[in-house]
Amino acid sequence: MNYWLDLFTGTTWKEFRDAGATTSGFSERMRNQVAKFEEGDILLCYVTGVMRWVGALKFIGKSENQAPIWKDAAYPIRLQVEPLIVLDPEYGVPMSLLEGSVAFYKGAEDRGRFKAFVRMSPNRFAEARDGELIMELLAKAKEVPVSRPVDPKKLARKPLFRVEQKKGKTVIPTVVSVPESEEDEPLVKGAGEPPTPTKHTEIQYELLMLGADMGYDLWVARNDKSKRWNGVTFSAIPEILDELPTQFNEATNKTIELIDVLWLKGNSIVAAFEIEHTTSVYSGLRTALEN
Repeated sequence: MNYWLDLFTGTTWKEFRDAGATTSGFSERMRNQVAKFEEGDILLCYVTGVMRWVGALKFIGKSENQAPIWKDAAYPIRLQVEPLIVLDPEYGVPMSLLEGSVAFYKGAEDRGRFKAFVRMSPNRFAEARDGELIMELLAKAKEVPVSRPVDPKKLARKPLFRVEQKKGKTVIPTVVSVPESEEDEPLVKGAGEPPTPTKHTEIQYELLMLGADMGYDLWVARNDKSKRWNGVTFSAIPEILDELPTQFNEATNKTIELIDVLWLKGNSIVAAFEIEHTTSVYSGLRTALEN
C-alpha cells in the first residue's frame, strides 16, 4: 500500500465534500502519475494556504463520474475513493505538528517549502512511515477534535486564474493555477516564538543588500517580508517595494510575488533569484516544470 498527497484549497475541499466526498480528481497532465495507483492506496488530503491535513481517502478505482464537482476546473482524471476521515480545516492537523518527524519537514529550514513536496498532487510519499504518522494524527483529530481557527481569507483564496495565451496570431483563453506559498503559521508547541533564521534567509539578505548597493529597487517574496537577518527586518530595508508594478495580469503577478528576491529598475525586472538550499536543483526544476 502506498500513501499519496491529494492537494486542495479551502474552496475545492468544500466542493469535494459537497459532492459526496467519493470522487477525487486531477488535471490531465497528471494522467501518468495517477496510473501508478494501486487498489487500497491511501490519499492524504492537505489544504494549502491554511496548512492543514484534513482527510484520508481509500483508492477504490478509476471513476467514470464526470459531474461538474469543481466550479473553476474540470479535473477530468477522476478516482473513486472511500472517505475514511474527513475533517473541517478548523479541526485538521496543522503541518507544524510534523516538524522533525517526516522526510519533507526535517526542521525549521524546511518551514514553508517542505522540500517542494506539497507543490503537486498526486505525489507519492517517499517514506511510508510519514503517511502512517499523518494517518495516526488524523485519526486522533477525528476522535478528539481540537479547534484551531484558520484565516477565512486563506481558506477562500482563488485557486485558479483565467488568462489569455497567444498561439501564433490566435488568442486562446485558458485557466492556470498559481502555487500558493506556504506561509509559516505559529508553532503549536510554542505559539508566538520567532522562526529560526536559516541559510535561505541569509542568502536572501545578501542578495537584497547587493541589489540595494547597485541602486535597484527591491522585492522580497510576499510571505518573507517579516524575516530578519543580521538584526534587519526585510520590510524595513528602504529599497523594498510595497507593491509590484501592475503591468502584468493577475495570475502573473501572483506568481512573481512569490519569487525570493527581485531587482527592479522602474517597472522592469532586472534580475530574479529563487534560492534552493534544502531542495535539490533537480527536484526544484522538476516541480516547476510539473506545475
